Amino acid sequence: MYVHGIRRLFAFAGYVVAKITMAADVGQVFLRRDKRFRLACPVCGGTMAYNRTKIQTAKDLALGTANVVILTYEAVQGRCVACGAAVTIHPPGIDPHARATRRLMHFVARLARYMPLSHIRDLLPISAATAYRWDRAVLEKHLPEPNLDDLRILLIDEKAVRKRHGYVTLVMNGESGELLHLAKGKKKESLQSFFDKLGQDQKKRIVAVAIDRAGAYYEVVREQLPEADIVFDKFHLIQNYHKVIDQVRREEWHKASQEDEGVIKGQRYNLFRNPENRTAPQTRSLMALLRVNENLAKVYILKDAFRQLWTYTYRAWAEKYFDKWIDWALVSGVEALRKFARSLVKAKDEILNYCKHRITTARLEGFNNTVSRIIHRACGIQNLDYLFLKLRQESIDFVPPK
Repeated sequence: MYVHGIRRLFAFAGYVVAKITMAADVGQVFLRRDKRFRLACPVCGGTMAYNRTKIQTAKDLALGTANVVILTYEAVQGRCVACGAAVTIHPPGIDPHARATRRLMHFVARLARYMPLSHIRDLLPISAATAYRWDRAVLEKHLPEPNLDDLRILLIDEKAVRKRHGYVTLVMNGESGELLHLAKGKKKESLQSFFDKLGQDQKKRIVAVAIDRAGAYYEVVREQLPEADIVFDKFHLIQNYHKVIDQVRREEWHKASQEDEGVIKGQRYNLFRNPENRTAPQTRSLMALLRVNENLAKVYILKDAFRQLWTYTYRAWAEKYFDKWIDWALVSGVEALRKFARSLVKAKDEILNYCKHRITTARLEGFNNTVSRIIHRACGIQNLDYLFLKLRQESIDFVPPK
């Protein structure tokens, strides 16, 4: 049949549309080699001599009511007169390994960004495994490499991606939000593999790194970036303090009388909440607890005081307040709180570096929601290289080309 302008839909250089057949939901497009175009060698650009042809097929985007479109074409095998290379020529825009057009592969990659791979087969006649291969191939080819130049701020944290302590280490550009690195585990080697990618000039440009105080990354950062400031993340420190509160709560519950047990029970998250996040009944319940238990009252009051440390702009004033808070904790008489305070003294410089750089790993912690969403949508991730591609795609808002 003849359709005006059909060549624009199947504009493969060196080929012309010979015939189109349409069924209810299947279309077939026959392409033949245009003899007016010379057979050019993809290696050196010289003229190739025909050897033989072979009929091959490739899937393409839907056309009208045809959800399945099959391109049938002549794949020409030739030998270059100039360099002697033997090459099989396919229509440009067709991936011979995938047996599909690249525009179909790119369309699948765009779908894979917003829906599970297993759901793509409801729209297109391909399996989830095929969608995975195409999506990964498109991202590997077109996703830009991490920009490791002009790095100034790094955010480093770990994230659980599998059950039974299946962790990965994540490194993010603290200014742009671009994900730069993903490695299995949360040990020193996981982070060292990132610094191995950096040159000395790139390392010297980094001025600050935000990390968790309790992680294994401190020694690596200090060794690789001796001139950079390390900033212990304030949210992780507050989480550490919550563990102190929880420990004291459990100790007080075991020591409490039967009457006081009822007041302490169920108050765990109430002790963690900030005043602005509590309802009126929660506030009344908490006040009743603090009236009957002195140690819990101390750790709760010092929790709010601890948060005030990050409101200071000038390091000298922050240092004075830090020393004062440490004194309060040491004279509190609560051993778990005293132990926590002594551990903070060793990390004083890294905590107070916040005044200079005002950075936390909050941006990376927020990105953890994206990590969880992608893993949940994929019903688990088996390949960490593919996970890194998907996360980088989200971090730089990359859309596969059409």
